[in-house]
Amino acid sequence: MIDVNYFALLVACASMTLFLCFNAVRLCAYLNLVDVPVGRKQHKTPTPLMGGVVMIAALAPVALVYVFSGVSDRWFGSLLIWIACVTIMAFVGLADDRHTLSPRVRLLISFLVFATAAAVDPTFNVRVLDFNLPKFSMGLGTWWIAILFTTTCCVGLINAVNMADGKNGLVLGLSIGWLLILATRAPETLTPFIFLFAAVLAVLFMFNMAGRLFLGDGGAYAIATAIGLLSIMIYNTPGVESLRAVSAEEIMLLFLVPVFDSFRLTYTRLRQGRSPMSADRDHLHHHIQSIFGWPFGLILYWVVALVPAALLFFAGNTKF
Repeated sequence: MIDVNYFALLVACASMTLFLCFNAVRLCAYLNLVDVPVGRKQHKTPTPLMGGVVMIAALAPVALVYVFSGVSDRWFGSLLIWIACVTIMAFVGLADDRHTLSPRVRLLISFLVFATAAAVDPTFNVRVLDFNLPKFSMGLGTWWIAILFTTTCCVGLINAVNMADGKNGLVLGLSIGWLLILATRAPETLTPFIFLFAAVLAVLFMFNMAGRLFLGDGGAYAIATAIGLLSIMIYNTPGVESLRAVSAEEIMLLFLVPVFDSFRLTYTRLRQGRSPMSADRDHLHHHIQSIFGWPFGLILYWVVALVPAALLFFAGNTKF
């Protein structure tokens, strides 16, 4: 696809997102996707839950056009699976936003989506963990064990991202940072795909920071699914001077902060006899906010979560 066509897609993607965000109040009122401030919720007015809608109505159609505009056979099927998984998980999150699905239903659907992707396409299945620091490899045994491992990691990531989505801009800023870091190692076909995705998140970020919309579970689930699967796709791509474009420890460090915080919250809640999915104000960003205030606490969270991974990626960059 020539550059002018890609630029047109980029503009179309951002424009569609802008249109949806400007009409978020009316659209989400019609769809009954509005977060009303009751109980522990501290926002002042009913706020549209717009993330999932944007992922389905803006990113997915443009991504499909990009795929059908000349993507190589190597990536064609994988990107279609990626779009399908992101769309399904967006609908799951939207259903939870509107009807409050049980945690079991959400977990079951999530496991089925990621397990199917891993079983159908090896691009989404982590069979071997290859580390550079220190340098060693660890096989995951049979095909089914690898699928179980991959699926568990992906489900863990989407729940970690959903748990972290408690302050305006936090998850979107984190996600944009993740995409920019991954873009330094992505193969040529995936790089423009990543920037289409980043354009959508950048527009959402502006509206979210202004308090005009929230991601909701639909947005958190879809974004985490998209980034998690992109990470596996890049991990399973050969590097220029190494076996893989990105190593296992780089992926682990990239997502360490929200994943570790979700494990801590789960352990704490279980010890207290509560559901791991219950709400509270014990998240890492809550503690940072109480000490440093906001928005400085937001910037500090991004620094802690992104800078170590960025330094490791750039120190061992094999793309350039």
